[in-house]
Amino acid sequence: MEVTKIKTGRQKNMEAGKLIEALHTVEKLKRTMRHCYTSDDRKESVAEHCWRVALMAYWMEDEFPEVDINKVIKMCLIHDLGECFTGDIPCFKKTEADEETEENLLYQWVATLPEPLNDKMRTLYQEMSELKTLEAKIYKALDNMEGALSHNESDLKTWEPHEYELTKNYGIDKAQFHPYIKHLRECIKQETVDKIIEAGRNITLAEESDKDELLKLYRSMIGGAADWNEYYPSMENIEFDIAHDSLFVMKNQKGEIIAAISIDHDEEVDKLDCWSKDFQPSAEVARVCVRKDLQGQGIAKMMMEHVFTVLREQNKKSVHILVRDNHKAALKCYSDLGFVPVGDANCLKSTLSVWKRNYKKSPIFLLLQNTIFQIWKDR
Repeated sequence: MEVTKIKTGRQKNMEAGKLIEALHTVEKLKRTMRHCYTSDDRKESVAEHCWRVALMAYWMEDEFPEVDINKVIKMCLIHDLGECFTGDIPCFKKTEADEETEENLLYQWVATLPEPLNDKMRTLYQEMSELKTLEAKIYKALDNMEGALSHNESDLKTWEPHEYELTKNYGIDKAQFHPYIKHLRECIKQETVDKIIEAGRNITLAEESDKDELLKLYRSMIGGAADWNEYYPSMENIEFDIAHDSLFVMKNQKGEIIAAISIDHDEEVDKLDCWSKDFQPSAEVARVCVRKDLQGQGIAKMMMEHVFTVLREQNKKSVHILVRDNHKAALKCYSDLGFVPVGDANCLKSTLSVWKRNYKKSPIFLLLQNTIFQIWKDR
């Protein structure tokens, strides 16, 4: 059988058989599903993601007359080819080992492509990895933005609790190099915020006007697994937290507070020797509560993820929390978020003094610390 060749302009001819073989390989991206869902409630493919990133680059050509936009489009088209061999791993789960494996498999495959295509692709991948050229920076910003845009188009029921904060902020650091790209990312973030607010899942700092409603929410928790009572949490706790910008609330579409969480300031707790000294400075999270009729929907995890973002911005390296040893729902939530038990306590001077005054038997509190917190990658 005679082997035909396809003319490819300035580069050498590529055998039809080699081209077809390569196309069969990349077909895998058409059936490799990403973590995100489309607006019609089906999972999107990696190929669909790459196509729209490339289209974004093409449509921005006039914004960057000094840029080789064809090179950017090529970067966008090939940036996820490694997932032909590893599948898609969401950014919040992907490890350095995963990235190394994907890169090795990709480069092994690229090496099988004919010259000079393999050299051109390796050169592109090197430029994309270094993120020094304007073309590479544009590609990376668009890649991140398309992911956020896709989440904005998907139903919130498909989002994991941590994705509320992740979608708002994902890739913002990669969009600061150019006014147009920065503005575009801000617009996409605002779309995310509007979507969250519309669904009644907006988290903000508590204000003075929220005090009475917060106390009512705390009182509604009396009798629950946390064993809160008429003395704790108190209005004094609320006022202190608001004054220190450390109390966050989630409000629904009606403006009602449906959840709350605080970053606590308790020297007695901070001084405990059970906390790992390798992960300082640390912070305490306290007074986590969700309105009873909305519990079990992942709202507590959303609140925790929001506080994690705040604490990372404050350069905290870990976070710790005290929880009743019989509070099964809370323990499950914190375990899912990466907390591990590091000790227990019957009572602590300041935080738990209320138990001394009002209970014959001091409760047992498990001391949990998230030592994964400070080594999380910038997702």
